[in-house]
Amino acid sequence: MQGWYNICKSINVIYHINKIKDKNYMIISIDAEKAFDKIQHPFLIKMLSNVGIEGSYLDIIKAIDEKSITNIILNGQNLKAFHLRTGKRQGCLLSPLLFNIVLEVLATAIRHEEKNEKDPN
Repeated sequence: MQGWYNICKSINVIYHINKIKDKNYMIISIDAEKAFDKIQHPFLIKMLSNVGIEGSYLDIIKAIDEKSITNIILNGQNLKAFHLRTGKRQGCLLSPLLFNIVLEVLATAIRHEEKNEKDPN
């Protein structure tokens, strides 16, 4: 319940600041828990290319993703293995770094959008 109260209070503060200053401020809250599990591999590769990661480095990351296979055991039976198309392997040392790169691309897009709002020309 405390979390809900804090959110309402924060929204009220932003509302009053906007009203007093005649601005359009906002708060963006991103819940990143389990977020990396949802990032699709082609999107990740595209983001890495956009920030200039290429050549051998990009090939290594692609190879790690292409070889991501998992098995599920259901009621003691091994089901057929399948390729993962999203997320990274648990414990992969690259995961935090790659996730931070994707978040930085998102933050840059938000800052760019904010700049365009202030100066459309």
